[in-house]
Amino acid sequence: MSKSVNAGAQRDAAKPSGEIGLGELENHLGYFVRRLQHWIFRDVNAALAAVELDVILYSILETIAANPGTTQIAVAGALGIERARMVGLLDDLQQSGLIVRERSEQDRRAHALGLTPRGRLILKKANALVAAHEKRVAVRLGAGNYRRALTALSQFEMD
Repeated sequence: MSKSVNAGAQRDAAKPSGEIGLGELENHLGYFVRRLQHWIFRDVNAALAAVELDVILYSILETIAANPGTTQIAVAGALGIERARMVGLLDDLQQSGLIVRERSEQDRRAHALGLTPRGRLILKKANALVAAHEKRVAVRLGAGNYRRALTALSQFEMD
């Protein structure tokens, strides 16, 4: 039996009654990142429900606010959202009165995005909800671990 299998079996044997071991998953960063992501999304989406947003719509609003006049292609690329899906998401935000889409002065084929006054108000409320959520994450991870995780993960670039 390999050392890692032995180590996994020893960890499994030390589990309290009723818990199962994870074997090699306990050595996989991706497994723990996925668990953290699941908890984070559940918590932030619950918080954002108060302003009728979810983490994706919030991310789009925040990106538009940080880049007034940007295009939907640029926002989709920055957030890793497929272009076809982005159109529907922007339709939802526009129908909710949170964003405007206007023909770009630089490229008449593109739409420049901006927040409406209502969009700015909802985003301000959402930012307060997300700040409270981030404090909950920092408490769960510990302040030092939170800062280190943010630093490490912010350096990751999607392909």
